[in-house]
Amino acid sequence: MDKLRYAGRVAWAYRSTLIILLVPALASPLLAQNSKPAKGGWVVIVMAAYWITEALPLAVTSLLPMILYPLLGILDTNDVTMTYFKDTVVLFLGSMIMAISVEERNLHKRIAIGTLRIMGSRPRWLMLGFMISTAFLSMWISNTATTAMMVPIAHAIVLQIIKERKVRSRGLVANDGMATIVPDTDEVGKGKGSYELKSVNPAFPDEKQPSNDHHHTPGGIKEDQEPTTEAVSVGDVKHDELDIEKLTPDELRLSKGMLLCVAYAATIGGTTALTGTGTTVAMTGIITEIYGDNTGITFANWFYFMIPVTVLSIFVAWIWLQSLFLDRGCSFFRRCSCCGSNETADGQAAKELIKREYKALGPISFAEVAVLVHFVCLILLWFLRKSSFIPGFDGWGQLFPAGYVNDATAAMVISISLFIFPSKMPWFIRKIFGNADDNESPGPVDPILTWKTAQKKIPWNVVMLIGGGFALAKGCEESGLSAWMADLFGALSSIPPWCMVLILTVILCLFTEVTSNVATTTVFLPICASLAESLCVNPLYLMIPVTLACTYAYMLPAATPPNAIVFSFGTVKIPDMVKAGIFLNVFGIVTANVLINTMGDAIYDVFTYPSWAPADAC
Repeated sequence: MDKLRYAGRVAWAYRSTLIILLVPALASPLLAQNSKPAKGGWVVIVMAAYWITEALPLAVTSLLPMILYPLLGILDTNDVTMTYFKDTVVLFLGSMIMAISVEERNLHKRIAIGTLRIMGSRPRWLMLGFMISTAFLSMWISNTATTAMMVPIAHAIVLQIIKERKVRSRGLVANDGMATIVPDTDEVGKGKGSYELKSVNPAFPDEKQPSNDHHHTPGGIKEDQEPTTEAVSVGDVKHDELDIEKLTPDELRLSKGMLLCVAYAATIGGTTALTGTGTTVAMTGIITEIYGDNTGITFANWFYFMIPVTVLSIFVAWIWLQSLFLDRGCSFFRRCSCCGSNETADGQAAKELIKREYKALGPISFAEVAVLVHFVCLILLWFLRKSSFIPGFDGWGQLFPAGYVNDATAAMVISISLFIFPSKMPWFIRKIFGNADDNESPGPVDPILTWKTAQKKIPWNVVMLIGGGFALAKGCEESGLSAWMADLFGALSSIPPWCMVLILTVILCLFTEVTSNVATTTVFLPICASLAESLCVNPLYLMIPVTLACTYAYMLPAATPPNAIVFSFGTVKIPDMVKAGIFLNVFGIVTANVLINTMGDAIYDVFTYPSWAPADAC
């Protein structure tokens, strides 16, 4: 028995190596059949196993088609490598460059803290403020980067409220009527008042949130701005009393609720725009790879398609998290301990910290205005390329030959401008208006974004993962695997399409809780396309809700990067995430099914088999 346990420990220690070696060997009988569909199936099995288990890094697994498809005679090297840099990838890169510029110039923080100032300082309204600002930012910025920016702010505000309560309970008075929190840089992510994220952002592995170079304290205030240690005079209310084990149940629930609301809002907001999360980017590219450019999905109509669900989901998640983590008597019609009797003290603590944070940002800079103008121009270009809501205007895309420009073109125009446009008003303009210093000499000004910053922060691993998904989809098509699966799925024609959608969304929503949601989307979308063709159903009718189901994963840290970032703080445990996430998972499945049967018909005509899909059997 001891030998078996020892063998099990050794096998577990070398599990990645065993998976890398055993999966191709166990699937090798497919290669013996010497048929293209079987070879294509072997590649799918190997890549799916590596992606799901992460035996190899996701990006490395994504490069396997470059080797396997040429060696197996499915695609030549030129054809397979071209799939890694399609226009969808260029669109994603352009959106990421815009997002990096927003982060680099701190515009995202001004938007977030400005929203919190407007929403008010009661816990329930703070929660809604965090959710609205996080959801909005994650529409345009990676939901991973948005979470990494918002979580320290939420954590700092919660700890300020808790510190104020402890001070008040002892009858102590801190300077300015408020205790100031001292960060503990040695306890990163342990739930002991730490605010620094280290290696928790899988999209930006080399980036630290917040950066050590700027010496961030709670919410991003620089340590050299306020001597926090000397300013606090609160007797025995020490930093170590903010340890999780020493928090009251109400304080612990408040902390968990504020952190989870950020993660969930980032996930919800990320689905609203095609560039907001990797799953929607992968879906767009795979659909284009299989069916061409005329499927009708654009940035604008996807936004119209998703915005009702985003608003509804944010509201439902806000109500649900209130019921779990704020005072049980908390409602719009009754005063409660979290928003009523302690409103003045707790609210003042949060309000002062938010006010101080906003003041620390200083006046809006020329660079922030320039980034905001570029940001607005990009959104307008995306929305107005194909316009169906302005009478007599078919969109600026009509000014060019059909098929020559798309959303990626607009993204690249703005991206290149960000590398050219100055981050400060040029010297000669300031000289004309009399704003230049007499001692200032003319010279070049740094652009809004430098390539050194961009190449460090662009998530190249996600780019490779998406490209690998496109290569896998093309390989399935060229090998005949898609046609073979379509014939196989013909036996399911007796199942109503709506029932098939429900089954797929339930299975994949649960499956993606323990696997990468982008990898899951990449593996299953080609299968869904074949299934739709065999059932003579519009492929979008299956592929869109499956993509949403892979995104709506709230129950486990491994499900999405926002969940992992929140979990790394140590305050939220897995049972808390499961308890809060299970209802939202169910709600996500229901909304995905309702959405495709309502808005899907209105915008994408999903109940009609399209002309762009194969019509051999239909």
